[in-house]
Parts: sequence; structure tokens; C-alpha cells
Amino acid sequence: MIQPNLWGAGLKTLAMLCIVIGVLILVLFLMKRFLYLRNGSGQGQLIKMLSSYHVTPKERIALIDVAGEKLVIGITPANITCLAKIATSEALERIEGVKPLQAGRGLFEKLLTSSLKGKGRSSER
Repeated sequence: MIQPNLWGAGLKTLAMLCIVIGVLILVLFLMKRFLYLRNGSGQGQLIKMLSSYHVTPKERIALIDVAGEKLVIGITPANITCLAKIATSEALERIEGVKPLQAGRGLFEKLLTSSLKGKGRSSER
């Protein structure tokens, strides 16, 4: 009787599983990237998020621009509430001076710059 090489078959199975999982992750990443680009990050949008502040992990306050009007809204898992409408010229000038929020760059960019600053200090000593 011929006994199959179990180690070889196991390694082939594991390699194929890794390839399938890798392709799945790549496809999901590409879908997320292209669907995000198509659904809302283009220029000429009527609704833009200018800033966001997390009050708790599930609640936040956001400043949005809807067709030129600035609104402050409260966002919870259950609802969205309009908290205020910015109408004073001084506040509008301050808001216009700040660049809009870029998706995915806030926290990572802060961590990266603080990490790089920390390494720069330790290398000088």
C-alpha cells in the first residue's frame, strides 16, 4: 500500500488557504477603496464634514457644511440632532480658515508624527 505524504498535503492545503485569504483581503480592500471614492469623496459634494469631536466612544459632535450652511450636529447610535446653526460672520471666518477633515488621516497622522518626534529626540542624546 502506498501511504500519502501527510506533511506535504498539509503544507499544500495551508498554502492554498493563505492564498485564498490573501486574495479575499485584497478584493475587500479594493472594494472599500473604490466604493468610498465613488460614493462621497469627490469634489462638488453638497454635504461635507468639516470637523468631528468624539464625546464618548459612541457619541460625537460634528461640524458639517450643507450647501454652504454650517451646522453643528450631535451623532449617537440612535439618532442625529441639529445642535446649532452657525450664522455669525466671525465664526464663519474662523471655520473657513480651517481645512476640511480628510478621511483616515487624523489619528494615524498624529501617532506617526509623535512617534517620529520621539525617535528624533532619542537619537540626539
